Amino acid sequence: MKLISFAGQAILIIAILAALIFQLDLAQVKYKLWLVLSIVGVSGSVALIGCILLVRKYSAGENVPADLTGLLLLCMVPSFLFLFAVGPEGLMAPALYDISTDTQNPPVLAYAEANRERHDNSAVYPKDLVSQQLRWYPEIKTLSVALPSRDAFHISIFTASMLGWRILNWNSRTGQIDLRQSTRYFAFKSDIAIRITPVDALNSNIDVRSGSLKGGRDFAFNARRIDSFFTGFNAELKKRQKH
Repeated sequence: MKLISFAGQAILIIAILAALIFQLDLAQVKYKLWLVLSIVGVSGSVALIGCILLVRKYSAGENVPADLTGLLLLCMVPSFLFLFAVGPEGLMAPALYDISTDTQNPPVLAYAEANRERHDNSAVYPKDLVSQQLRWYPEIKTLSVALPSRDAFHISIFTASMLGWRILNWNSRTGQIDLRQSTRYFAFKSDIAIRITPVDALNSNIDVRSGSLKGGRDFAFNARRIDSFFTGFNAELKKRQKH
């Protein structure tokens, strides 16, 4: 049990330090996804093995240390947080990290091209993964709205801000909005580009692209992010049409 206690304390210290670094953005971690998955896997394994040993001690009538029980419960937290954040959809998601509504002419991640580090994912849209995206996310496609491009642009900015996305740059003339967003847990960052294209004086097309900075798998976060934007946009549009 001493080994389990030592391992539990060590992995918790590592997890806390990693959480502080990620949330406060204190340093760039090249293999961030690998590190997070390692912490989740090791902490979960320590908790599982420790719980089995404690059950055996309890069954044998031996004393079960309260401090060790508390430690093992804390070791379960990273795994529970990861599973809660990712969900069944994320666990089953394919190895994609860059999603776009327009796969033939995707919006440019302008901010990413200028600011991503050498060890980040490329800002170039991965054309080799298009067929996989279309197979898994056929609903992710251009949104056509009966709005002038100027109005669609303003509602897009409002919707993005309501979702908590950080607006980095915008250009109403080109219809481009550049943003960045971090997941609530583990602070996985993604660059986002929203592009509004006028069809005519009264209609517009809206395209969104979301690409992860790290890792080759996004656990469906980017697809869900685009879906949440369109859901919020349509809700705001309906609200304004009523007034």
